[in-house]
Amino acid sequence: MKNKNLNEDGVVEVNIEDLDTPNVGPVNDVDEIEEFVDLGEDGEELSKKDVVKKLREKIKVLESEKQNNLDGWMRSQADYKNRELQISKEKPEWGKLAVKRFAEDLLVVMDTYDAAKSNKSAWESVDMNWRGGIEYIFSTFENKLSEQGFEKFGAEGEVFNPELHEGLGLVELSEEEMTTKNIKSNTIAQIIMSGYRYNGQVIRPAKVKVWSVKN
Repeated sequence: MKNKNLNEDGVVEVNIEDLDTPNVGPVNDVDEIEEFVDLGEDGEELSKKDVVKKLREKIKVLESEKQNNLDGWMRSQADYKNRELQISKEKPEWGKLAVKRFAEDLLVVMDTYDAAKSNKSAWESVDMNWRGGIEYIFSTFENKLSEQGFEKFGAEGEVFNPELHEGLGLVELSEEEMTTKNIKSNTIAQIIMSGYRYNGQVIRPAKVKVWSVKN
C-alpha cells in the first residue's frame, strides 16, 4: 500500500495542521503584583480597618508636624520684621551715640580752655589780640557743640544740686562774712570743671566747691 504522505519522488509530506500544538496558557502583560500587607507591633497582619486607622493617625502626625513647621517659619518671619523695625528706629540713635562719644573726648579741650581762663590775672596779662583770637576760636567751638545738642552748665552762685553738681570741697566763711558778702550757704563758690548735657541728659556733672558756714 502506498503511503499517502509520500509524494511522487518518495519524500514524506507533512501537513502543519496535523502537528500537535503545545497547550500554552495566556501571557499576562505585567507581572503579578503582590498585595501590600501592613503588620502590627506584634507582627500580626492588620485588618483593613486597622490599616485605615493607622494611616489616619500617621496623617494627623504629619499634619501636626507641618503646622509646627509653618508656625516656626511664621515666628521667624515676625521676629525678622520686628528686628528690622527695631534697627530702623535705633539707627538715628546710633548716629547720636557716635557724636556723643566723639564730643565727650573733645570736652577735654574745653576744660583746658576753662582752666586757663579761671586764672583771671594770668589770662588778662597776655597780649589782648592773642587772647581775643583764642576766645573767638573756643567760642565758635562751643557754639558747634551746642548745635549738636551739647549744653554747658554750672555757674558760681547756683544752688548746689546733687543731680547736676559733684561737690569737691567746701569754702567756709563765718555767718557774719556770709551776710556781709551776701553769700548764701550751699551755693556754688567755685567751678572746678563745667558740666555738660547732651540732648537734655546730663553726661557729666559740674565739679564744684560749695559755700558753707564755718562752725
